Amino acid sequence: MRESDFRAWMQAQGHSLSTQNTQVTDAKRLETHFGDLDEAFDADGFDSIKAELSYSKSDERANRPNPAPFPINGNLYANLSHYRSTLSYYANFRADSDRAGTTFDSDDADKRVLLLDDTGTPHWPVRQVNQQTGNKAFRIRGASNKTEDAEETTDIVEVARALILEGKSVRVLRSNNGRRPYLAYGKQKLTSYEVAAEIAAALGIPRTGSANELLAVRSAQPSTSEEKAPEAAMIKPTNLILYGPPGTGKTYASAAEAVRLCGETAGASRAELMASYAELVEVGRIAFVTFHQNFSYEDFVEGLRPVPIENDEGNAAGFELRPEPGIFQQIASRARFAPLTSGDAPFAISDRGIFKMSLGDASDPDSAWVFEESLVNGYALFGFTDIDWSDPRFEDRGQILREALSKHPEKNFTLQTGPIQSTDVFRNDLDIGDLIIVSKGLSRFRAIGLVEGEYEYAPRASGRYSHRRKVRWLWSDPDGRMASDITPVQFARKTIYPLRKNDVDLGAISALIGQGGGDVTPTAPLPHVLIIDEINRANVSKVFGELITLIEPDKRLGMPNSLTLTLPYSKKTFGVPANLHIIGTMNTADRSIALLDTALRRRFTFREVAPESRLLPEQVDGVPLRRLLDRINDRIEYLIDRDHRIGHAFFMACGSRDEIDRVMSDNVIPLLQEYFFEDWSRIHAVVGDGFIGRRDLAPPPGIEADSRPSWFIRPRFAADAYDRLIAGSEAIPTPDDEYGDAAGGDET
Repeated sequence: MRESDFRAWMQAQGHSLSTQNTQVTDAKRLETHFGDLDEAFDADGFDSIKAELSYSKSDERANRPNPAPFPINGNLYANLSHYRSTLSYYANFRADSDRAGTTFDSDDADKRVLLLDDTGTPHWPVRQVNQQTGNKAFRIRGASNKTEDAEETTDIVEVARALILEGKSVRVLRSNNGRRPYLAYGKQKLTSYEVAAEIAAALGIPRTGSANELLAVRSAQPSTSEEKAPEAAMIKPTNLILYGPPGTGKTYASAAEAVRLCGETAGASRAELMASYAELVEVGRIAFVTFHQNFSYEDFVEGLRPVPIENDEGNAAGFELRPEPGIFQQIASRARFAPLTSGDAPFAISDRGIFKMSLGDASDPDSAWVFEESLVNGYALFGFTDIDWSDPRFEDRGQILREALSKHPEKNFTLQTGPIQSTDVFRNDLDIGDLIIVSKGLSRFRAIGLVEGEYEYAPRASGRYSHRRKVRWLWSDPDGRMASDITPVQFARKTIYPLRKNDVDLGAISALIGQGGGDVTPTAPLPHVLIIDEINRANVSKVFGELITLIEPDKRLGMPNSLTLTLPYSKKTFGVPANLHIIGTMNTADRSIALLDTALRRRFTFREVAPESRLLPEQVDGVPLRRLLDRINDRIEYLIDRDHRIGHAFFMACGSRDEIDRVMSDNVIPLLQEYFFEDWSRIHAVVGDGFIGRRDLAPPPGIEADSRPSWFIRPRFAADAYDRLIAGSEAIPTPDDEYGDAAGGDET
């Protein structure tokens, strides 16, 4: 691997030092198992290596084992994707290098726009040349690098305008109608600037400016008509209930509405819609729950659940009740905080391991250097025993125990002893891409970091803290913040251990990372949707509790009359974000809307999803399907009400008369039995004697009474059953009727 050229190429692309180190580290690990990367690239452009490291979402769902020739801890899909990305980085480097025929010079950057931040660090747009088109592109160092295809003479002025006049970092993208600058990633903390004469003239600003002059230049700029007023940009929460008889497609309609509210394209077909829906569910932007009679507040908002307690040795010591968030609190937490990006890639934390770790004893001033050195040098230092754990055999905790006992026979180490357990976690369980929460005592935390390197042994003269992992620190506060800001559970004394996802507020951690000032930055909050199927089947007042007030559109977070409250179990302050939409469905045949909680009715918009025969084919296999459904529903509405009609969805998949017969016998007639409480005369009135037969039962001997009717569903429907149902006429079947007689009695 051409490491120095690879680093210079990444620097010329504008990647941070931490990204360079991560990619080089991963490339070296790949070389250890696959041989020289340059030889592999010359052979097939990494196709064979990528094929060997292939791992899809379906593989993950099928729990397919690790295909790589080296162990991978944590999420296989994410980590293997990371290694394939490293191969793509190196392939792009080689392709650019082969075309240019030269090595890369990281100083080859356009410095006509020079910017200084409040630390004195220079920033400038990096120039790149598209080897296919010859066009030049510009962007600020460390920002996005998606489509570098902009014209130097026109877009560099727009880049400078955004950087200096608007205080934004920039990436240049190609739009559908031509090239344009695309602004992203928030404001740069710039204190001064210097530009070339032609750029200053084009923008109408001085060539140089201090911090105060920079602010003055910005404040003097007129606002553009394209900027929306805050009121116009405000999210309008949706509380919607889709109601209607069974089989009208309410669940399908809720999926389409959810995809629309998320701002995604539903597609022209049902398959395309459900594919979009599945993607949004997978990333956590849509959640689905079905209410039932036993559903409770503890399931929906939060409740207490028993959780095992472990002592410092890792042994069970009983259990305690801890607050667990319900499905509503979980999606509200995801919706509340803006998603993060690193460069041009999403930075999700939900699929990462999260570990609590101590960096020195916070109460001991003599160990303060551990935390300080870790943050300055971009490492997490671990201090147990001066033994090199680099050998692959130490992937087994048993081998760690044997080695520790051989070096320190006076210690009574076991597999559950803190030093052995913590060493195993630090070396083996902590994976690249995981997050570290650095504790400060048991009730505070002071840093959040992203693991970017494998275990390293770095011996010191003192023999202490000789173990480290490369970490990119995303947020830090030496004074620390209360642990209750991110978890209701007090930290344990263990040096390092994984935190349960249900014990941490991922939204709060995401918000802190977004405020950390690094290259992981927040974007605009995305719409989220909670779908509540059969919303009227639970005790709605009991399930929603105080949410009855919080879900009102004007009471949402960020709205004019926003409200928050303290949850009863976790004691957390809670509010409902405005970008969380709620969709409920209710079957009107199951319970009338009139019985729904009045407070909930006032907070939701109701939209009827009625039977639509026009969505059915006019005729299927000789059966006039649309007229059939209309005639059945007219009779049901006459005999009961419109809430008990039959939905078109029952017949949507029917392609033959046999399939229509099965729907009638398995779905429609059983529903009519429920509707009419086994009053077969009414069922007969709806579908006719082509489907329902009757025989008269004579009174038993010794009882003087009239005969009684006995009804039955015909084993084979009459050939003209559908025509007679639609026409409303009935015929008296003859003994040789084609659909057979019932045993015993006189059939009519």
